[in-house]
Amino acid sequence: MITLYSWASPNGHKVSILLEELGLSYKVRKIDVLAGEHRQPDYLAVSPIGKIPALIEDLPGGRKRRLFGSGPILIHFAERTRRLLPETAEAKGEAMNWLMLGISDLAPAAANLFRFGVRAPEKIPYAIDYFKSELARCYDAMEARLAGSEYLAEDYSIADIACFPFVAASAAADMEMFERYPNLKRWHDVIAERPAVKRGMAVPE
Repeated sequence: MITLYSWASPNGHKVSILLEELGLSYKVRKIDVLAGEHRQPDYLAVSPIGKIPALIEDLPGGRKRRLFGSGPILIHFAERTRRLLPETAEAKGEAMNWLMLGISDLAPAAANLFRFGVRAPEKIPYAIDYFKSELARCYDAMEARLAGSEYLAEDYSIADIACFPFVAASAAADMEMFERYPNLKRWHDVIAERPAVKRGMAVPE
C-alpha cells in the first residue's frame, strides 16, 4: 500500500495524477499546510523540510520506502512500472528535459509569483516582475515546443504531469493567458480531459 501525504496544490496534484494514471492503490493523508501540519515531527520524519508531496510505500517483509518531493516520486514510479517515460535514450532525454523544467523552473516561478504577488503583506515590484518574467519564459519555451509536438515529450509522460497542474492554476488565475499561448491551451485542454487527471486533481478532497 502507498500512503500519499498531500495538500490541494499543484505540487501535490502531480503525484496524485501519476498514481491515478498508473492505477496504483493508495490512501491519502491530507497535510493541512495552513494549520502547520507540515512542520510537525511526525511529518518531518517523512519529508525532512516539511514540503509536500511525500509518500511511504509498504514493501515485502515489513520494509518501507520513503520518497519526498514530486521529482523523485514521478521518476521512481515511471521507471519501476516502465510507463509514462520513454525507453529510448534520446526520447527519455527529451522527456527529462521538460520534466526538470517543470520541477526546477516552472514550479518555483509560479509558486513565487503567487507568494510575492498575492500572499506577501508587502508587495515588492522587483520580485513580482522577476517571477512573472520567469514564468513567461517557461511558457514561451513550452509554446514553441508544443507547436510541433502533441506533448512535451514523444508521448504523454511524467513531463506533462509535472507541468500541467501549474499551467492549470495559472490559467484559472489569468483567464486571458491562453490567448497568448494557443499551443499551450490545446495541450492543457487535451490533458485536462484525461479521466486520471480529473481524479488526481481532486486529491485530497
